[in-house]
Amino acid sequence: MTTEFTSDTIVGELSDTVDRELENSTFWRAFTRGELPLEHVRDVFLQYYLWRNTFHRWFGVCIAKSPAFGSGRQTEYILQELSEHIEEEVSGDHHGLAVQFLKVLGVDNPRDVLPLPHTTAYENHFAELYMSPERSGDEALAALAGRELVAPKRNRLTIDAFQEKYGITESLEFFHLHEELEVEHFRGLWGAVATQSEKDRRLVEAAKDQIVRHVRFWDDVHAAV
Repeated sequence: MTTEFTSDTIVGELSDTVDRELENSTFWRAFTRGELPLEHVRDVFLQYYLWRNTFHRWFGVCIAKSPAFGSGRQTEYILQELSEHIEEEVSGDHHGLAVQFLKVLGVDNPRDVLPLPHTTAYENHFAELYMSPERSGDEALAALAGRELVAPKRNRLTIDAFQEKYGITESLEFFHLHEELEVEHFRGLWGAVATQSEKDRRLVEAAKDQIVRHVRFWDDVHAAV
């Protein structure tokens, strides 16, 4: 048995993927340099807000693909990790914090905003991909964990850009919160599936795929708004 695929080593490998994707992103490069009009940035983050409102459904996919009790798998642990994530979404008032942030950008009623086709496609792709019989529940969990690991670096870039390039210093709590939470979220989800064996490489690839897709979502929206 090796330790190649423990959460500690995988955090490093996947964090390198996060750094590379964000550095090569058209949107994130321009945003962090302050090269985009604030109205454009607002419209991009509105689409992120619309997707974020549906993020809990991705957890539902992982629950639907979780192993049965009595299967010899860590079913209790997997469901506990997913339940804790959902509880944090609700009790932490993540939606309320996001709405406060949008108000600072001048958006009083985000309900009036319609999702772009890119946003709808991104919302739906996780279920379309991982509810497939060809995909395992472990892959779905690893993919979700990879998406979680994007948040710390992405949110640090967001906070710094708004404060330093756009002069926005208030109502950024939503991004501070997720900057702190997501590495622990990743470790919990990865611990639910990793077996420290070579077959875990497919789980690493599932996590990397979601990192790439998440950054691509921002670039697609950036090009469309």
